[in-house]
Amino acid sequence: MKRGLFVIVVLFLLLAGCAAKEEQTSGPIEEMAEGHGHGDVKITKHFDESLTLLTDNNLFSLEMVVPGKQLSMGVNTIEIIVHHATGGDVPQAELTVTPWMPSMGHGVMQKTVVTERGGGLYSVNNVVLSMTGHWQLQVKVVKGDKEDTAVFEFPEVKAMGHEHAMMHAPPPKDLDYSTVKTTPNDAFNVMYKSIGGQIRMNRIHSWELTIKDAAGQPVNDAMVTVVGDMPEHGHGLPTQPEITKVGADGLYRVDGMKFTMPGWWIVTISVMANGMHDSVSFNLNIL
Repeated sequence: MKRGLFVIVVLFLLLAGCAAKEEQTSGPIEEMAEGHGHGDVKITKHFDESLTLLTDNNLFSLEMVVPGKQLSMGVNTIEIIVHHATGGDVPQAELTVTPWMPSMGHGVMQKTVVTERGGGLYSVNNVVLSMTGHWQLQVKVVKGDKEDTAVFEFPEVKAMGHEHAMMHAPPPKDLDYSTVKTTPNDAFNVMYKSIGGQIRMNRIHSWELTIKDAAGQPVNDAMVTVVGDMPEHGHGLPTQPEITKVGADGLYRVDGMKFTMPGWWIVTISVMANGMHDSVSFNLNIL
C-alpha cells in the first residue's frame, strides 16, 4: 500500500478503536453511531476527500478513497468504507469491485484483490485500467441476506502517475532493464527470473520471484499480484498470471506469463505483507 493510503488505514482503525472503547466520540463517528439501525437513509463520510454513493436499493452507503480523487491507466489501489445506509459500519461483508469501460463494453482480465482491514474498511488492490478514457468501478456488497450495488464513474482516466506518462509514447532511451529492484517506499526488494531461460513472444511460461523486506529477510505468505502492460499500445497481458508460494525463502512462482507482441513491456509486481503494500515495475524488451 502506498504511504498515503497506509496513513488513511491507520487513522481509520484508530478512530474505529476509539469508538468501540468510548461512549462519546466526535465528528462523523458520533453521527454514525446515533443513526445505527434507525433513522433516515443517509450518506456517511469519514474523510473529506472521499467519494460517496448510496447503493442502488439504499441498503449501504459507500465511501471510496482514491489518491487525488482520480484513477490512472495502469495499476491502482483504493480504499472503500462500507456503511449501513442508516448509519454504522459494515464489517465482514463480501465486496466485489469490477473495472468496466462502458463505451467499449468490456472490462479487464485481471481481477481486483479485496482485503478487509476491520471496522468496515476494505483495501482494493490490483485495480487495473488498460487504457485511457471513461471507466466505471462497479461495486457489489453482500452482507448476510442483503445484497446491493453501486457504480462509481471516472470519466477521464489518463495515463498519469506511472512509469509511462503517455499511452503511445516511444520507450525511453535510458530504460532500466534490471531484474532486481527495491519498491518505491523501500518496503520490499523484488527479483524476478524466467524459468526456462530467455523470454520468447507468444509462449506461455513461468517466472520465479524472490521477495525480501528492507532488512533483507525473506517475505513469506505475502499477497502478490502481477500485471503486464504494453504502454506503446495500451493493452496488457492476454492471460491472468497465478502466483503460488514456493518454500520458505521468500520464493514465489508465477504461472501463465505470455507476451503477445515484440517491444517494450512493463510488468508491475505488487506485494502486500506485514501490514504493508508496495509495488515495483520492471521493463522488458520482448523479441
